[in-house]
Parts: sequence; C-alpha cells; structure tokens
Amino acid sequence: MNQPLALREALRIFRLTLIVKIVFLGLSFLAILGLGSSARLGLLLRVAPTLLLALLVLPPWLERALGRRFLALALGLDILFESLQSAPFFFERRAFWAEQLGLSGPVGRHLMETPLTEPFFFLLIPLILLAWGYGRRGVVWGSTWATILHLGTGYWALHKDVLTRTFFEGALLRIALLYLVPLLVSVLAQRERKQHSELEAAHQRLRRHAATVEQLAVSRERNRLARDLHDTLAHSLAALSVQLEALRTLLTHDPAAAQNALNGVTTLARNGLEESRQAIQALRTDPLKTLGLVGALRGMLQNFQARTGVQADLSVAGHEPDLTDEEAQALFRIADEALTNVERHAAAQQVTVRLAFGSDRIDLVIQDDGVGFDPAAVDPDRYGLTGIQERAAMIGATLKVRSRPGSGTRIWCSLER
Repeated sequence: MNQPLALREALRIFRLTLIVKIVFLGLSFLAILGLGSSARLGLLLRVAPTLLLALLVLPPWLERALGRRFLALALGLDILFESLQSAPFFFERRAFWAEQLGLSGPVGRHLMETPLTEPFFFLLIPLILLAWGYGRRGVVWGSTWATILHLGTGYWALHKDVLTRTFFEGALLRIALLYLVPLLVSVLAQRERKQHSELEAAHQRLRRHAATVEQLAVSRERNRLARDLHDTLAHSLAALSVQLEALRTLLTHDPAAAQNALNGVTTLARNGLEESRQAIQALRTDPLKTLGLVGALRGMLQNFQARTGVQADLSVAGHEPDLTDEEAQALFRIADEALTNVERHAAAQQVTVRLAFGSDRIDLVIQDDGVGFDPAAVDPDRYGLTGIQERAAMIGATLKVRSRPGSGTRIWCSLER
C-alpha cells in the first residue's frame, strides 16, 4: 500500500477524530447511566454509527484491500451518518428525538438547548478531510453527496410535517458552506503542496550545487598541492639530480670539491625531506575544525618561528564570527602560502600577521621586513602568489600585494560579509 502523503495524513486525522468521538460518547454514556433506558437508547443511536465506522476504519485490512478509495468510502459513510443524525437540528425541531424517544427532564432540556450549528461542524470534518486528501475532485464529490443528503432529509421532513419555513432560509447558506469551506481547504492544500514541491526541487538543486562546489574545492586543493609539490619536492629533486651529476664528475677530477658538493647535496636532501614532511602534515591535520581560525593561525606562526628562527607575531582585533568552512580555509591557506613565500624567498627577520574582525568585514594582513620584490615582474609560474590570488577569488575577497625590492612585502586580504 503506497498511498500519497496527503491521503495518509487525512486518514490519520480521521482515525484520531473517530477515537476522540468515541471517548466523548463513552463519557456521555457514563454520565446518563442513572437517567433511564430512554436516555441510554437515545445515546446508543448516536454511538452505534460511530462504532460501526470505527470498526471499518481503524483496522488496516479494509484499507489494504481498497487502497486509494478506502478514505473516500469511509468519509462518505461518515457524511451519511452525520447528515442523518443532525437532520432534526436543521429543522429547528430540537425536541424531535426527545419526542420520538420519550425523553424528559435534563436530557430533554439538553437536546432542546443544543445549538443548531454544532452538528454542522461535525459534518464539515469529513468534507475538509476529503478536500485535503483528494483536492477539488474530493470537494465536488463530498459536498455534492452532503448536499443530496441535506436536501433529501428536508424532502422527507416536508412529508412528515416536521419542516419549518426557516429550513429553506438556512439551507442555501449551509449548502454554500458545504462547498466553500472544503474548496478553500483544497486551494490552501494545493498551494502548500506546490510550495513543498518547489522547496524540494530547490533543495535538490542546492544539493547538486553543494556537490559541484565541493568537487571544485577538491580540484582546487589538488591544484594547490600540485603547486606545493612543484615548489618543494620537485625543485629539491631537480636540484639534487643536478648536484649528483656534478658530484659524479668531481669525484674523478677534484675529490676535495666533491666533498664540498656532497655536503651541499646532503643539505639539499634534508631540506627537501623537511618540506615533504610539512606538505604531508598539512594533508593529515585540519586545525581549523578544532582551534578555529585564530587558534590555527597562532599554531602555524609558532611552528613557523620554531622552524625558521624568524620572529612571528599575531595580533587580533574583534571577536571571531561564524565563518563558513570555505572562508576559514581560504584565509588560513592565504596566510600559509604567504609564510611559505617568506621562508623561501624573503630572508626576513620579522613577520607580523594581523587579523581584524568587523561587523561586516574581515581583514587579514601579512607583512614582513624581507628583501621584497617587484610584483609587476613576477613570473606567472610563481605558484605561491598565484595560489594566494586564487584562494582570495574563491571566497570573493579583495587581495592587494604591496612590495618593492629592499622594502619587504605586505599582503592585504579583505573579505566583506
């Protein structure tokens, strides 16, 4: 049994309504136990249809047999029972059942004082559920069925001479409500389902977009790792290869020079090994998730200072906001790339990293007192600076690099939020 969600919801509400009605009718039966057999008989006439309907609706066997038609048939029966039981109230004969059953005293007065609109509201419940579960088609069939029963009982009352003139005055209003209220429910339900479908479609698009962004981020990270390996391991191995070729020649013609070359090869190999370890360490750990951006930058600067001997300071202004993973990762990697460039090329004595958190902007500044360079003369194949520019572009940040030979370098990245 694979019914639409709307039918399952309507059926669940209908079953709950039946259970509530049975409970209230049971309490009413206990309340009139001492009023005589006539009162109990009158209540039994009210309870019997509800119990019969509950026996058909609550067990699942009939639902499995009828499928989508099950709810429509159950609600149709409920409309029939409610129409027959509430008919005397619409004829303004509140004492109709009291006269037929010989009820008097408190029970008779209760029936005579019951508001005329109360049974009509019970009749609207199955019509609303039909509108919710079956849409406008359910409104047409359910409201037409209720109207036929309403006019049919009126025709019967006309022949029994229990119908008053006011019945015709209220009949048109009640029939209009029988159509209008369920129709409004069906329209609202249709709009709600349309909005739900649109939200579901938007959710699917967002998931596809997130998957695309994730793939793009992975691709960019691979490119960054390729650049890092090119700048570290590839350069070290290339230089090592050249030094070994030179060493081979020197071993034959100049053993003393070969010894000096061997020392250089050893140093070069150790530097390449250290750089490879740093790249592997960057792959293994993600300090941003455990320490946040400020803590990760502080740890990175401590490692940088311990490794290079260059004085590294961090200053932070404001409170760190809730950054997205992409924003935090990009700012962290920009600082990482900048410090790597300082270590390799700047020959600096001091590096300062400033991080300022504003209400609508985040500024990251990395400044060193090294040898500097001419930004206009930078080779496009200088992957370190290219990586910084790409990471800033990924998060829509503004990046400015200010440097000149002999005056150090200042990298400023500003992210507006």
